[in-house]
Amino acid sequence: MTDDDVRGMDARRTTARARVWSYCSIGLLAIAVSAAVSTVPLLAGHSEMRQVRRDDLALQRVADLRTALADFQVFIEPRLAHLAPASPLDLANAAVLATAVAPGTRAATRDLPAIGLSATANELDRENAEFTKALSGLTVLAPGRASAAVTAAVTRERAAYSRIWNTSSAAETQLRAARDLDLEQGMRHLDNGRATVLAVDSIAAFVALTMAFMVGQRARRRERLERVNARRAAFEATLQNALEMSKSESDVYSVVGKALRQSVPHLQVEMLVADSSRAHFSRALSSGTGAAGERSGCGVISPLDCPSIARGRTLVFPTSRAIDACPNLQERATGECSAACVAISIAGKNVGVTHATGLDGEVPTDEDVRSLEITSRRASERIAMLRAFEKSETQARSDPLTGLLNRRSLENQVRDLQREGRGYSLAYGDLDHFKNLNDTHGHEAGDQALRLFSRVLRDAIRPHDIAARYGGEEFVLILPECETDVAAGVLERVRERLALALTTGRVPSFTVSFGLAASSDADTFDEVVAVADHALFDAKAAGRNRVVIAVDSSESRSPALEPKESTVSGTA
Repeated sequence: MTDDDVRGMDARRTTARARVWSYCSIGLLAIAVSAAVSTVPLLAGHSEMRQVRRDDLALQRVADLRTALADFQVFIEPRLAHLAPASPLDLANAAVLATAVAPGTRAATRDLPAIGLSATANELDRENAEFTKALSGLTVLAPGRASAAVTAAVTRERAAYSRIWNTSSAAETQLRAARDLDLEQGMRHLDNGRATVLAVDSIAAFVALTMAFMVGQRARRRERLERVNARRAAFEATLQNALEMSKSESDVYSVVGKALRQSVPHLQVEMLVADSSRAHFSRALSSGTGAAGERSGCGVISPLDCPSIARGRTLVFPTSRAIDACPNLQERATGECSAACVAISIAGKNVGVTHATGLDGEVPTDEDVRSLEITSRRASERIAMLRAFEKSETQARSDPLTGLLNRRSLENQVRDLQREGRGYSLAYGDLDHFKNLNDTHGHEAGDQALRLFSRVLRDAIRPHDIAARYGGEEFVLILPECETDVAAGVLERVRERLALALTTGRVPSFTVSFGLAASSDADTFDEVVAVADHALFDAKAAGRNRVVIAVDSSESRSPALEPKESTVSGTA
């Protein structure tokens, strides 16, 4: 798993946690608002019920007043009706009953304004004062007295009683109506409050269940994602381990093919990689076989014609019948199909594509695409590393100007031949009059001459022969398991091809001389080089532009000067 994948997972987890907290906050806010809304009718209901209790208290006090009035009138009326002289005892009892009226009136009138019955309270106060005044007139009912004044006092008392009785009756009626109204409103508010609480509880339960469901769903999705990521990481680690053991690009393609057959067995996959000119594609691998494998064959010829490479990203096509489907998918002989194309970048350049096809309409899943991308990316990284390593290794063992092996690489390969016990012929070559060529035509012409001779030398020898630039304009050629007579023929062919190559006139004319020795002429490589160098000295002394074979450390011969025949092989 890459750092980008880890950062992506962390970002997704942070986002998921933020969403969960958002949902929880919204749920709690909804519950709080609902609770506040439900509190309003409940508080109003409780307020109305407290008002009902106040109404009942006022109603009770009015009722007590009316009871006191009724008790007094029931006691006094029979005596007033017959105008019988009242005894002192009767007057005392009447006074007691009369005194109970005044406190009841005061209590009733004190409660009525708080209920909104101020006018009734004022009227009741006035009637109570008139009634009290009328009661004071009953003092004429002294024992043994009966007169017109008595009759008038009784009439006033009855009229005052009637008025206060009617006023208290009206107050009682109003209080009952107010009490009933407050009770109705209180019950309605309480019912609304209970209904709101029930609704809030239902909403809270729904919100809680919804949040639990969403959190559970997210937890399950997160668990599935973690399992997918774990499988993906395991697959990528296994792929990486296998690729690290690959030593060549063919090994990489073999590993990638196995990985694709395991990760996307239902898809037919091929990997197309551009050649060195980046003008044409070649099929590096294909996971399909037989008729099924033909479905994955992409007809694109050049990287320039591939939409995925042109856009530098992965493209998924649900069906080749779509208007915007890749032109290379349409009208295939094998029929319609779906596809996913992943651009391959090697060393920062889009030079390939992983092309996967499936049945028409069956779109490759995100996991399929991810597997293709992982495999392509890991393969491109390994190929880029192998190419870079090969390039650096080639640069380390090659001469930068000519491309031939350098002196150290030559010595290493000769040691391998000696360790294997294989004999060889060694040719020590030197370009004739090279200093004059440099002085006359410049160092650029001298470099051109070195590159031309190196190319001629490579073309004239066998694939397993070893050519190296030994220093300056000096070259060493190793021909394994080749006799000196045969090697001399090879060197003659080099001289002939060099003369032919110079006929173009692009490079000033020059020749080459060779000294040739066998590995059996000396015990060590340096000694063999010395023997060949001595033969080269003889070639220079004999007039240059020739091959001289060393006979021994003190005697040499030139096949170009002596009539002795030597076997020359054009394929050596």
